[in-house]
Amino acid sequence: MECVRCHTPLPNNSKFCFACGYDITGGGSLSSTSAQVESLMVRLQRLVEGKYKLERLLGKGGMGAVFLAHDLTLEREVAIKVLPPDIAQDDHVVKRFQQEAKTAAKLDHPNIIPIYRVESEGGLNYFVMKYIAGTSLEDVLDEKKRLSLDYVQRVLWEAACALGHAHQRGIVHRDVKPANIMFDHDGRVMLTDFGISKALQAASGFTGTGMIIGTPHYMAPEQAKGATVDGRADQYSLGVVGFRMLTQELPFAGDSVHTILYKHIFEEPPALQRSDVPEFLRGAIKRALAKEPAQRYVNMEEFATAVWPEQPVAAPGSGKSTPRPRAKPLVTAESPTEVTAAPTTPLPAAKGRPSKAAPKKGGKGLFVGVAVLAIAAGGYFVVQGGTKGAGTQGAVPQPTQGTVTQHAESVAAPTQTAPPPVQTNNQTAPLTRRERRREAREQNQVPAAASGLLTIASEPPNAEVYIDGVDVGQTPIIEFSVAAGKHTIRVERAGWKTQTETVTVVADVTVRRKFSLIQE
Repeated sequence: MECVRCHTPLPNNSKFCFACGYDITGGGSLSSTSAQVESLMVRLQRLVEGKYKLERLLGKGGMGAVFLAHDLTLEREVAIKVLPPDIAQDDHVVKRFQQEAKTAAKLDHPNIIPIYRVESEGGLNYFVMKYIAGTSLEDVLDEKKRLSLDYVQRVLWEAACALGHAHQRGIVHRDVKPANIMFDHDGRVMLTDFGISKALQAASGFTGTGMIIGTPHYMAPEQAKGATVDGRADQYSLGVVGFRMLTQELPFAGDSVHTILYKHIFEEPPALQRSDVPEFLRGAIKRALAKEPAQRYVNMEEFATAVWPEQPVAAPGSGKSTPRPRAKPLVTAESPTEVTAAPTTPLPAAKGRPSKAAPKKGGKGLFVGVAVLAIAAGGYFVVQGGTKGAGTQGAVPQPTQGTVTQHAESVAAPTQTAPPPVQTNNQTAPLTRRERRREAREQNQVPAAASGLLTIASEPPNAEVYIDGVDVGQTPIIEFSVAAGKHTIRVERAGWKTQTETVTVVADVTVRRKFSLIQE
């Protein structure tokens, strides 16, 4: 037999592909025939009649089936994930399932797919979630292409921030793997299936230790033993994801589940066979894959900082720079039904890979600058940015107004308002693009100590860059001087979707942003 995903030859009766980790069985009770899925779809449609209209199957696996549906009330597309049918009929078990699932539904983080509703009725347990029309990291890895280091850093960083947010609220994912790491239409990392593993455990009636739920190829040793787990188990799983992203291989493989679990428990992971991986990233993956939880990073914030030193993250209550809560989103048809105002980790944009000598210095400078600014402001500090995705585009947060300066000697330009036109033969002629840039450089000088730098790149290059509404040239923009504070970056290129991002610049610090554009 062979893997239906990557076509690797496998021994007969294999349950998982040792090359890509795919569940060969397709998910137990939902894997035998399409008739079973169709029957489940009909059954679910009867339960949600009048609220949702099921459209098609999105996927199925060991945790159940996912259907695309249309929310008839709010006029939006949603994804409905149904756990294996008839898994629980006991009222106490159903209550436990709802409790676990609703706890996960309260998570509010830009890198977590929100859960809108949790239901148990008619013998079915299901979640109604935001529909992400993008791709998954599993799909990206299936292409067998070498991933850039900055791409790997960004994915691990964003996933770690999302997991850290959940861990701070007592929620452990338990099934971190590439298939559960999605990319939305803006290319931002979005983790899914939070709390579903534990909810499935509750719905199954297995509530004690000894119950193994998860995917063997990404399972922490303590989880493989059936022991109690905490957030460090998710860190181990994300370490396996990072190992595979860098090498296109899994650290532990085998022709049976028992073989794979044995290796996770007793064997040391192989060395990363990729020469261009910097020591800090190599060390972060190695420590996350430690057999003993106590030897891993204390929390996901430390792991995020280790994989991307230029974007340090501090856990709440650490006494270091504390992220400011995101502004509450506007309530629209795309908003979740329940939104909390809990502090969340800031989302940075994608960037170029730091040099071997620069990360430590740059990360330290940014961290100190953030701490000083937070103390001076008497409150929280926020860096809200976009990200590039799986070969798509950067995230597009809501822009805010600010001021901009240009040139290496730190000069400022007016906010949003274009420079005045020039007079020619008593007629007003519009400024050329070059003249507008020169005007931006020459107006309103500010002290150098009050400025920072912006370096902006794009894929493809030669995209027009506007900072606070002022055209500053085409990418790449190298160390563009701006006043310390918030600035709005807009990147435009004919035939490609415009992207906008708001960043906060600290004095004497270079903020790097890289946009991956997508064609219209």
